[in-house]
Amino acid sequence: MEVKELLQKHTLKCLTGGFVVGLMFAGFMSVMSEVSGSPAFCGTCHTMKEEAASFAESSHRYQECTDCHLPHDNVVSYWIAKGTTGMNDTYHEVMRDYPAHIKLSADGRKTVNDNCLRCHEGTMERVHTAFDDADTDCLKCHSRIAHGSNHLEGGIKVE
Repeated sequence: MEVKELLQKHTLKCLTGGFVVGLMFAGFMSVMSEVSGSPAFCGTCHTMKEEAASFAESSHRYQECTDCHLPHDNVVSYWIAKGTTGMNDTYHEVMRDYPAHIKLSADGRKTVNDNCLRCHEGTMERVHTAFDDADTDCLKCHSRIAHGSNHLEGGIKVE
C-alpha cells in the first residue's frame, strides 16, 4: 500500500494522531519552558553554582531567572532571546570555557535594566533622580542586589 492510498483510507486517524502528537509536543514544550527558566534548573550548571547560591539569598529569590534575563517587550523577542541564550549557555557549558566571573554583555545589561524598570515601575514613579529619562541605569547602584556575593556573607537586602 502506498502512502497516498494509506492517507486516503485513514485520513481521520492520521489527523487525530497528528493532533494528539501536536498537543503532547505543545504540553511538553510548555513544561520545559517553565522549568528551564527556574533558578533550580539554571543552577544545575557547574558555571552557575555561585550565581544560584547568591541569588537564593537575595531579596529577588522568588523570581525566575527569565524574569530578569530575557526581554518581555513582546513574545517573539522573548522566544528568540530564550533560544539563543539557551543555546549559547549550553555551548559554553559543554565547552567549559566560561570565565571565572560571568559578566553581563551590553545587551544583557540593557535587558536586565529594562526588566528592573518594568517590575519596579511603581517605585520609579515616586523616585525623582537625575536619571528620570532614558539614561536610567539601575545597575549602576544596584548591581549586587540579585547576585552579589555579599548575600552569602549576610550583606545588603533591599525591599
